[in-house]
Amino acid sequence: MLIRIFEYIRKYTKLGHQTLTHSTPTESNASSAKSHSTTACGQDESARRNAMWHSLRSALRGDKEAQYQMGISYLYGQLGLDRSYFHAERWLNEAAHQGHPSAKRALQDAYQDLAFS
Repeated sequence: MLIRIFEYIRKYTKLGHQTLTHSTPTESNASSAKSHSTTACGQDESARRNAMWHSLRSALRGDKEAQYQMGISYLYGQLGLDRSYFHAERWLNEAAHQGHPSAKRALQDAYQDLAFS
């Protein structure tokens, strides 16, 4: 089930990236493009919110991959979350203590970025 959650996250994160980077519509189809983008953004927002809640639920149950995902999401402001180094550190520490291979490295990189910024 967790694999499906992360596939879902990746799918809708990519969709959101494509929605944000598409070119501006021409004047002739501006109204139809506007209504389509509003619907896509609403669906995208809902998908991100659902993905965040699924990750949070799994992370609270002790899943180290979900804890890592929550830490990365807070670190970079993904899944509709505000950027929070405090929360990112908490979740990445949890994942690192459980032996997640990338969590410790992500923490080291974040500390280094903060030290030199």
